[in-house]
Amino acid sequence: MKHILIFALLLGVACPAQDAATLAAREANQHAFELFQLFRQMTKGNFCFSPYSGHRVAAMLTEGARGDTQKELAAMAHLATDAAERSARASALRQELGKAAAKGLVLQITNSIWAPDSVAFVPAFLNSAQEQFGASAHLFPSHDPVGSAALVNHWIREKTRGRIGSLVGPSSFADNGSTVLLLNAVYLKAAWESPFEIARTKPGTFTQASGHASVLPMMRQSGGFAYGDSETWQYLEMPFKGGEFVMRCLLPRKESTRSGIESKLNPETWHKAGLALLNCDVSIMLPRFGFSTQLDLKGLWQTLGGRMVFDRGQADLTAMSPQRPASVREVLHEATIEVNELGAEAAAATAAVADPFGEAPSGPRKVSFIANHPFLWTIEHRRTDLILFMGRFAGE
Repeated sequence: MKHILIFALLLGVACPAQDAATLAAREANQHAFELFQLFRQMTKGNFCFSPYSGHRVAAMLTEGARGDTQKELAAMAHLATDAAERSARASALRQELGKAAAKGLVLQITNSIWAPDSVAFVPAFLNSAQEQFGASAHLFPSHDPVGSAALVNHWIREKTRGRIGSLVGPSSFADNGSTVLLLNAVYLKAAWESPFEIARTKPGTFTQASGHASVLPMMRQSGGFAYGDSETWQYLEMPFKGGEFVMRCLLPRKESTRSGIESKLNPETWHKAGLALLNCDVSIMLPRFGFSTQLDLKGLWQTLGGRMVFDRGQADLTAMSPQRPASVREVLHEATIEVNELGAEAAAATAAVADPFGEAPSGPRKVSFIANHPFLWTIEHRRTDLILFMGRFAGE
């Protein structure tokens, strides 16, 4: 087996208890903000990604690795070093999200492993993938790159409800029947707890980072929301129906301060901003938007320390398959987000072939949140603070 490709699909009150699900969420969020810091330097425009999707792929790959390759992957993804602890945390978070998904929204998280009939998997790896990630195993035709790509892309479209149409091409299956794929699909469709009235949406000016002004449909509503601010930023939380998931937006007061604010973002500063929220009467103006992002995560993983798995001379993936040499060739990622008056719909795909955060004041009871310039957003599970999707909307 020459290469392994890995494909993953995609998309408050802090929990003080150190339960397994919360610990798993913190691992994923640490990885999320490290990726965010790399993403933000790549573009001044729009971007979105599902850190949870990519993290699940890294976690599955970790279970298929041995020795230094496994240690390096676990460190990159901030996973527990003990296999039993990794399993307990992954299972607990999957169960937690499953319970939350039953409360008023559509949340579909699926994992799968794909291989040609010429590849033999280690049974223990398949058992671990099923127990920890609920991953199912599938076969695709050997020596048929076109048919294989069509089969996998059909799975992708189905699991993301058509939001992502085509992630892989025949070139991803050009290894004479030795390509193996690990896939994670995350799809979310959620209605706002307090929807925007479509009749109130009017054209409004949105100023991009470049200073160019464009006209976008601006949604409007007023009501009680969790809100916090400082001299340099505003923070708004908008719950989805059922209360289990929320969209959180961080709006710099001035575009000139955005880069400094973004550079300070990490799990601690994001959590700190969330703790400062108060229930306020908020007048909201938010653009209706939708866009997609595509990129190869391979270079980002390498920057974060995951290097050996891409080196055929060093990679040890024999816990997945006894056939060597094997390595990861690429880590493709695609994410899409749509936010409108009714709610949000998101999906994502990952494939592997002065202090801006100063103390927030006890803000006024009536405030305005006018998102008419670039802002950051996340979609999160409220109890664990797990970030399913995150990105920047810059109007470009």
